[in-house]
Amino acid sequence: MTASSPALPVVGWERLSADSRRRLVTSLVYAAVAGGVVLAGRLSGLLEGGVGLGVAVLLVLAVPTSRELSRRVLIAGCAVLGWVPLLWLGPPVPGVGRVTIALVVLAGALAAWVGWSDRPWVRVQQLVPRMRLVDALIPITVVVGLLQLAPWLRAKTAAQSLGLLFSAWDHSAHYAMVSMIRHHGATVDALPEPGGGFRWQFESYPQGFHALLVSIMELQHGARPGDLQAELLAYSQAAALMVVLTAVIVVAGLCVLAPLRTRPAVALPVAAYVTTIFYVGPAATAIQGAIGNFTLACALCIAAALVALPAPRALDPWSVLAIGGAVVGVAFTWVLMLALAVPAAALVLLPPRRRWRWSRSAAIVTAVVAVVTALCAWRVLVILGRVRESDPLTIPSGGVPPVNLGLYVVGALGLLAACLLVRHRTRTVQQRLRGLALVPVCGIAVTIGLAVAQIDANYRLSYYGYKFMLGVEIVTLVLLVVPIAYALARLPVRPRSAGTALRTGAASLVLAVSLTQVFGFTLLGFGPRGLVASAPGATAYAAQQTTLVVTPSVADLADRVAELQRTGRVPANGFYVDARTDRSPDPILMAQWYLALTGTWTAEANDVASAIDEKAYRRQPASAVLTILASSSDAVALVPREYRAAILADLDMPILEDRVIGV
Repeated sequence: MTASSPALPVVGWERLSADSRRRLVTSLVYAAVAGGVVLAGRLSGLLEGGVGLGVAVLLVLAVPTSRELSRRVLIAGCAVLGWVPLLWLGPPVPGVGRVTIALVVLAGALAAWVGWSDRPWVRVQQLVPRMRLVDALIPITVVVGLLQLAPWLRAKTAAQSLGLLFSAWDHSAHYAMVSMIRHHGATVDALPEPGGGFRWQFESYPQGFHALLVSIMELQHGARPGDLQAELLAYSQAAALMVVLTAVIVVAGLCVLAPLRTRPAVALPVAAYVTTIFYVGPAATAIQGAIGNFTLACALCIAAALVALPAPRALDPWSVLAIGGAVVGVAFTWVLMLALAVPAAALVLLPPRRRWRWSRSAAIVTAVVAVVTALCAWRVLVILGRVRESDPLTIPSGGVPPVNLGLYVVGALGLLAACLLVRHRTRTVQQRLRGLALVPVCGIAVTIGLAVAQIDANYRLSYYGYKFMLGVEIVTLVLLVVPIAYALARLPVRPRSAGTALRTGAASLVLAVSLTQVFGFTLLGFGPRGLVASAPGATAYAAQQTTLVVTPSVADLADRVAELQRTGRVPANGFYVDARTDRSPDPILMAQWYLALTGTWTAEANDVASAIDEKAYRRQPASAVLTILASSSDAVALVPREYRAAILADLDMPILEDRVIGV
């Protein structure tokens, strides 16, 4: 620098006071130690499995979003379920894994926050939430869920896992997307084309739910995929844990509400009713019916409302972050449910004000969340723009979801009436409860629109119409307890005597037990006495137990594919035909499962598998083989080795023998 040069401003380290320098160094040391411990634990395998899952939960819940445990669970749940899938939208990132990086950053950030304070022990205390009696409902919900979904967690072999997944057709598609993310490191829409002019089958399917399952699998089993058996078992476990997580977030959200937070005797039957909806009621088809992404979208709609209703102010940073996560999560799981999520999220803006009170942090968080949410919405539109059907909402194909029209009416109209009738002494709560009526109103309006479009196209209601109605049914049946809870706010917080407390507790317990039977009898083992379980989740549990004991013979496809992969003999253009003598499996489903297990499910391969004539296959399985071989000159048909000779005899075309492979 010359003598005539202007003096440069003092920036950076020199501008900090001695105290700030000390705190900065301390926070960096704390962050390095905490992040290093987590990284070492992940790389060594100590923080995998149940231990890794537990540590991740503790780290997430340590973020001081609220003093109350239930509100922390709600906010953390919305944030994790909404924002974590964004980690997988970009190109693949080699290394230790995205979940590990996220855990290291989170641990380091919490440690740095503690170290920056002059009184770090005070901030350590703030990491631990305050617990109330009502918060005991959260671990109870976890335990009940683990018991209800035990068959999915107890499967020990690939055949058992695949046998459970045969319970619904769409499990093949969901597993395929999860497997692609596991093996390629990004959602299918972000992957390059497979080559040869082909396209991946699910490049037009938003995969937020599948990215969450991959995150759970990576958390428990590491970033590197295992063999086929390990991946099938990990997928089954992750799908079950996702159902439990979904129910826990909703129950925690209800515990946040003031009338329930201070009245455990009221909260217990409410939690029993809501848990019943997710484990054995209308939402129990999440895993048994292979609609986990749809059920997650329903839960996020509910969670958005439960964050907004008791929000301390309209632009509370943590509430904005959670609501934004819920909306983004819905968009990336089942976009039609935005019709319910948006009015639920908008409750936070009530009552309307002429002038908003903005803090600097609230302004920054709101702006960032708004921009990211808009970008995510654009990304979803780009993904959906790749759909090949000209009008996908009116397609007649697809299994009809088990919507109960009576419960749909009860939930939608009951919630509407309750929101309009309930009164509350606080103006903000009153207006937000009235605003909650927009959720069933929007649900009914979209239902009518879908019904009109589908009846005009197909002369009847079809798949997406029924499925959206199921979503309205689930969301409104859960939210129906909100105005009822506020109507019960006049009940005393504490019983006036020991006798009253005893009667109240007994009545609460009896009511909770009775509400578990709202959607059908749930107890198994009384069928011979004429007391047959009828709740959807109960019958599914019985079927799952049977599957573990007597695994379907067709589930040996997992073992056959695993053998091909071990020996490196997976053909480039292969299709599977399960030519068993009983013809029990659907040939298209079995062909699609082969594509899912081998990671070869392209749109063109799906067209070949879908061209199989099921009726002709039932008469003569060789017809399916011929359909496959006729699709292209290099197509190969794989059949169970014990049936290859019979297939070749039926074909009676020696020239094709080399293209029919026994596995």
